[in-house]
Amino acid sequence: MRRAAAGAKQSHRVAGLNNVGLRLGAGTLTIGTSMIRETHLRYEDQTGTERVLRLTGLARSGHAGIALSAQTEPIVGGEIAYARVVNESDRPVRLRWLGFEIDTGFSSASPARFFKHGYQSWSASHPVVVGHPAHQHSRALIIRISHQSEAERPEGTPENATSELFTIVESDSAHERFLCGFIGAANQFSTLTVNSPTRVSARALFDGAWIHPGQTFTVEPLAYWRSHQDAAQMAARWAELLGRRMNARTRAPYQRGWCSWYHYFDAITEDALCSNLRKLRELQREFPIDVVQLDDGFQSALGDWEYTNGKFPSGLKRIADEIREAGFTAGLWTAPFLATRDSHLMREHPDWFIRNQNGEPLPTVHNPSWTAGEDKSAYALDPSHPEFNQHQEHLFHRLAHEFGYEYLKLDFLFAAAAEGRRHDPALTRAQTLRRGLETIRRAAGDETFILGCGCPLGPAVGVVDGMRIGPDVAPYWGGDVEPGTRLAINAIIARSFMHRRLWLNDPDCLMLRASETRLSREERFALASAIAVSGGMLLFSDDMNLVDEHAQRLFRMAAGIGMEVDQASANGPPLARSLMRDTAIHTLLARGQQREFHLLLNAGEIPQEVSTAAMPTAGGVAKLIGPDGESEAREKIELPAHSARIVRC
Repeated sequence: MRRAAAGAKQSHRVAGLNNVGLRLGAGTLTIGTSMIRETHLRYEDQTGTERVLRLTGLARSGHAGIALSAQTEPIVGGEIAYARVVNESDRPVRLRWLGFEIDTGFSSASPARFFKHGYQSWSASHPVVVGHPAHQHSRALIIRISHQSEAERPEGTPENATSELFTIVESDSAHERFLCGFIGAANQFSTLTVNSPTRVSARALFDGAWIHPGQTFTVEPLAYWRSHQDAAQMAARWAELLGRRMNARTRAPYQRGWCSWYHYFDAITEDALCSNLRKLRELQREFPIDVVQLDDGFQSALGDWEYTNGKFPSGLKRIADEIREAGFTAGLWTAPFLATRDSHLMREHPDWFIRNQNGEPLPTVHNPSWTAGEDKSAYALDPSHPEFNQHQEHLFHRLAHEFGYEYLKLDFLFAAAAEGRRHDPALTRAQTLRRGLETIRRAAGDETFILGCGCPLGPAVGVVDGMRIGPDVAPYWGGDVEPGTRLAINAIIARSFMHRRLWLNDPDCLMLRASETRLSREERFALASAIAVSGGMLLFSDDMNLVDEHAQRLFRMAAGIGMEVDQASANGPPLARSLMRDTAIHTLLARGQQREFHLLLNAGEIPQEVSTAAMPTAGGVAKLIGPDGESEAREKIELPAHSARIVRC
């Protein structure tokens, strides 16, 4: 998400691993010996004593009937490491985690940065200086549960030095980069800690799952390589590897739609929804959308998704019928792994919940608007419980096939992966979350579009069609810490490489209205531009009575560029020109069918000047797209604070 030389030319050919039939790209190096220095397993034996089993280099090691083996497969520029644990004893043991110590080949004396990738949809992703992590205030437990794969990091793996799922290390002296990332995520969460430029500590988390006599635990594969490629190209290669291995669902059509949330929030009513539906039908030419999605605010209680409150007297089936009769796909929001104490589900099935150390249901979200209960909490449901899964299968089959909702937004999904006591102690948290998602997919059917949100990213690959890749937008800009549209834009750019590699990226909603908002005209254009050039899904969220002619033009611009970029993304996703620089200026490059789009965005508080001199024009004239329309692009562009421009080459 950070600044590179504006407009520097870059190839979109994504390099891949030869053993899985992916394309090989230029700019990679070859190595002769394994980069793995040690593999180690932490587990508890039959007495509850913690043990460490170490393997120097590769091959096999064992202790008291617990065997650990590891091997590597060469790839262009690096290796893929495979490991497995076998219980050859006559008693079960509990597995904690398995770690790889990987040499980067960089000098410890040279300044370096690493890309800290966030845990779930809303978690931040940004570069951090190695050895000097930025100060971070200690988070409350409920925040750590939602934004970290481990609420408490082990010694030697501080949160500010730890990335989730993958990382990139960039050394100033080496003029190259090192990527290390797990290319499987269905069975374990994984972290990568960078305490020094010389080494990455990669861990696959087993969460205390039991391994019984004769059983084998296979560790998710770990890929790592060095390259002179741009960091975003390396990230796209990693995403392609992960997506191919996990059969990512990347072929759904480009999504355009309307969502109720960012104007009405949980005050939405049936009358307001129907009023907007009539207006959307009248304005189909100006707003050519496919989906109308009802968000939070309709349910009788959190957890009782089939039943509406008094604001929606017609019920969910009739609402879906009206949306379809107006010519749109009916969409619905749920938080399938949460329930509050005032729900029928929690009162009737208290055993379906993840438990804390005291054996009580585990609170994972605090939201006063969801419940009249004193604690204002929502509690995490347990997809490892077979009866809860049966309930989910019935519920989502009914929502999709009986009620007619063919677009399902599943929110707050991290709840299913919260640390706690589960019904089935043999499952890891990643396996538990994936089991819950697979149950919903099976019930809703292959043809239903499923959007994940608030979701730990890895376990959802291959199950969801779309994924929110950043925090919520807002009708105000916000700052570095305050949630708002600025942080959402940062994430749109940082995770742009995932689009059509792991799913369709959901950048969250565009807000078009000029009234009842604190977003300025420049800020609204900046959000629309980031969404457009990212090629991601395009849903807007306004009272249709507030949209004017300027809003229509802004939507048409975002839809036109967005569709063109999305169609070209099969050949290469949009790429941030550098993920490894922390600056107010963001630059994103996307290919269209026969042209390029360069997003130049100033998220800072003062005007900035950027150059377009290096942008290729192929003999033509570069066009500058701004809030007032198109003009010829000049060599120097002045970007006001909180603004963006698109250069079309």
